[in-house]
Amino acid sequence: MMRGWIDLFRGLGDSLLAVLRAEVATLQEDLARSGRIAGGALALLGAALILVFWILGLLIFVLVAVLAIWLPLWGAALTVLGLFLVVAAVLTWLGVRRLRQVENPVDTFRRRVDDHLDWWQSTLLRETRPLDVEPASVAGFDDEEEDLP
Repeated sequence: MMRGWIDLFRGLGDSLLAVLRAEVATLQEDLARSGRIAGGALALLGAALILVFWILGLLIFVLVAVLAIWLPLWGAALTVLGLFLVVAAVLTWLGVRRLRQVENPVDTFRRRVDDHLDWWQSTLLRETRPLDVEPASVAGFDDEEEDLP
């Protein structure tokens, strides 16, 4: 009878291992497929980024050419340069301002631990609670020794 239970549990363990192996193999295949798809997508995004770089250059050229209708060529180029410098300065100022708002993760962790410790000390450790235990009475206790098991 015991042999039947042992065989049953052994078969259950073998089946569980087979299922885990199949799941791991499926996971590996899924990760490989996802990696191939992600690699292709990144290649397409890289090609698009290269095109955007050249499109930005052409846009700057068009802006200078349009301004050159009313200004000399050097004046149009300097105007576009000044515009880009102002935009870059504003973006830099906004980025630095936002970076100053970031708290160091170590400081955040320390602050949270300190908050928890303060809570423990102020709430749990300082709170005196009466015990709900009745004291044992010694009135019925004789000096005779009891038979202990």
